[in-house]
Amino acid sequence: MSKKMMLLALAVASAALFALPAFASAEEIHWDTAATFTGTGAGGTLKAKGEPTITCGGTDVTNGTISAGGTTGTMTLDFTSCHTFIFGITAKCHTAGSPLDNTIASSGTSHLITWKNTSGTAFPAVLVTTVTTEIICAGISSTHVEGNVIGTITSPACGTSSKTMTLSFTSSVNASGDVTQTHELYTGKNYDLVARTGGGGGTPITAGLEGDATLTANTAGTLTCT
Repeated sequence: MSKKMMLLALAVASAALFALPAFASAEEIHWDTAATFTGTGAGGTLKAKGEPTITCGGTDVTNGTISAGGTTGTMTLDFTSCHTFIFGITAKCHTAGSPLDNTIASSGTSHLITWKNTSGTAFPAVLVTTVTTEIICAGISSTHVEGNVIGTITSPACGTSSKTMTLSFTSSVNASGDVTQTHELYTGKNYDLVARTGGGGGTPITAGLEGDATLTANTAGTLTCT
């Protein structure tokens, strides 16, 4: 298994661990009145040019909190059944120190924003900035990942009150075969994942995360996008 392949598994874990930059913007949005939450998902995949796809079978979000104003929050998260395939053989992936050989554990904070398409239409979204996380696949040396990823809030709609919020992360491939997140632009700046092999000192490679997750709050909150 190549070190770049381990990089992909690490990015799957880290991209979901919601750690966001400390800045304010007119493009921030709010999930008003919700205070705590949990969540589940079907896991996800991460792809990169010339590398095997990393797949996790499930996602569990616990200890979720939402700060006053409903823009930022904290959580702990486990990706389960994480693996990749090399020459038809399943190789399990986990974070360093995990008691299970196929679970990627992490934690962090989230930041709700609006994402604009090329026509200037705004959509509710979440910006994820990863903290550095170490992961190991099949006992190979560790890889570190950091950076940013933007996912779309598919429900509720702006102005709607709901106890649940669904997030979707998608990727795209350019003409050269490079895989990146579908949405990267926020406040005039591109956000993307960066992963490095060799103890964090290797050459970075971009990757695309794909997956969905549903958060369930303690009480219904209104998604305010203005």
